[in-house]
Amino acid sequence: MQKILRSYDRLIYGLACLAGISLAIVTVLVIYDVISRNLGLRPFRAISAIVEYVLLFSTMAAAPWLVRINGHVSVSSILGLMPRAVQGLVSRLSLVLGAGATGLLGVVAARLAIAQARAGNVDVRAVSLPAWILFAFLAVGFFLMATELLRMLLRGETYTGAEGDH
Repeated sequence: MQKILRSYDRLIYGLACLAGISLAIVTVLVIYDVISRNLGLRPFRAISAIVEYVLLFSTMAAAPWLVRINGHVSVSSILGLMPRAVQGLVSRLSLVLGAGATGLLGVVAARLAIAQARAGNVDVRAVSLPAWILFAFLAVGFFLMATELLRMLLRGETYTGAEGDH
């Protein structure tokens, strides 16, 4: 079991690293695009499409890690106004609802990915990709976010939205 948990942790951190690297690459591509246009050169046609794909990937790849470190936005000021006893209950309820919502979104995205794969649909832009890949990014990201929220619930942690504050 420890080996599985360590592999899962590596997956979460690895995806976060890939998200960061992909955003760095996008930054370089956008800079190249702007400079080449200003110098009267012809930039790569595919830069716009690549940036769009990478933004979707990096968002879904980093999201589970952000849940893990309490990095997503949370309205903790409302929670702070509640009595201490109610805060714990509302925090737990938020984790359950968040896990349910992200799990449901993961199921919907997975079903859409399967439907796109069966239909053989292609997302046609300057770069063409099988359409199922886009929904697969969403499905994996949402399922991993649900897993992280459930993990917090099982550990007795609360979600505050204040990075590193458990």
